[in-house]
Amino acid sequence: MNDLLADNTWNGVPMCRDAWIEAVKTHCGLECRFQSSGFDASTMSNLSAGQIIVANMNLAWQSISTLSHTSVLNDERLYVQIVTSGMMSIEQDGEMMTVRPGDLVVVDPLVRFKKSFRESTRLVLLNIPKSALRERGLRMRASSAYMRDPASPDVGVIREFLLNVASYAGKANNALLTRLGDQCLDLMDVLVNERDGPAPSGASVVTALRAKKLIVRNIGDPGLSVPSIAAQLNMSASSLTRALRDQGLSPMRYAWSLRLEHAARLLANEPRGAIGEVAFQCGFANAAHFSRAFKERYEMTPRQYAASRKAASGDALE
Repeated sequence: MNDLLADNTWNGVPMCRDAWIEAVKTHCGLECRFQSSGFDASTMSNLSAGQIIVANMNLAWQSISTLSHTSVLNDERLYVQIVTSGMMSIEQDGEMMTVRPGDLVVVDPLVRFKKSFRESTRLVLLNIPKSALRERGLRMRASSAYMRDPASPDVGVIREFLLNVASYAGKANNALLTRLGDQCLDLMDVLVNERDGPAPSGASVVTALRAKKLIVRNIGDPGLSVPSIAAQLNMSASSLTRALRDQGLSPMRYAWSLRLEHAARLLANEPRGAIGEVAFQCGFANAAHFSRAFKERYEMTPRQYAASRKAASGDALE
């Protein structure tokens, strides 16, 4: 086969194998190697659903592994993968796992791995920021790849929901995709809780997790307060405060921190955005209040932060 032929497609762009290998390295922080024994075309298309990236992939006759050096991309992400046809094998820490159609596997790319595709294999991959898991009080690290029980009714429901979200590529608008992405994140506790034991069941742990999810969903509400959170959880404000204090948390300090982190992400992604609009989206009463709080946290004003991120982005492209 002539390697100059554009046999593979990345987000609608035809490319040869060398270009595909470079795309995997640049966009995923991973190393790709093709096998000489097969020539099926590979495709990848992704969509952003809020904080997560959902990729529909068809991979064949190649292996994908972590680079020899630690990648920032790998450190900040967790992968949830569902094979819909074909077969994928994952080698990690000297152990081999075979993933077949219907199987759902969680992989931490910070731990070195090698995934092999010796036949045409379709899969859906959720690229989840660990910061979003951290915000929800969920586990962010996995010492090795692990598969969730495909016979579990809960896992089955979540698998179908994730596959449905992936099917909306090119069909749903960004606002709806963001809402769907938030719902995906709210369901991750079923997939990323400790696999060798039951989910946390202590009353304060459960309350803290529910409160965190609620705060994340309502981060743009300027009226968010301990009484309003407690009311939505059907409990008293004192009981909520006590349960969170048992977990070392203050509900409004937690909400305050999330608002500023969300603002920083918005400023980084849209450096020309209006400061007042960012303040509104993050639940601040006005731009002046937001600017004071942001400077106290990041030691620069929102405009200075946006300018610094724009400059950094420009340097990265040179």
